[in-house]
Amino acid sequence: MGINANQLVDLVKMLRQTHEVELSCPECLEELDMYTQNILDRKPIKGTLYLVREHLEACPFCNDEFNLVLEAIKAIEAA
Repeated sequence: MGINANQLVDLVKMLRQTHEVELSCPECLEELDMYTQNILDRKPIKGTLYLVREHLEACPFCNDEFNLVLEAIKAIEAA
């Protein structure tokens, strides 16, 4: 079973987006509260938090977790 042209293009795109330093899912989730608070406070995203942003852009699981945390915080603030 081989890969088709679209899958190959997607794979090459993913490879081009990799960096020397990347966070694992557990590392990303450890920083998620700080990242979320910076987003809500409109503070700049720097250092490790920039790595969180990159991870969220590439990882649907962690991005879903981020969106759940963000929605929960907004709901609490609206109450």
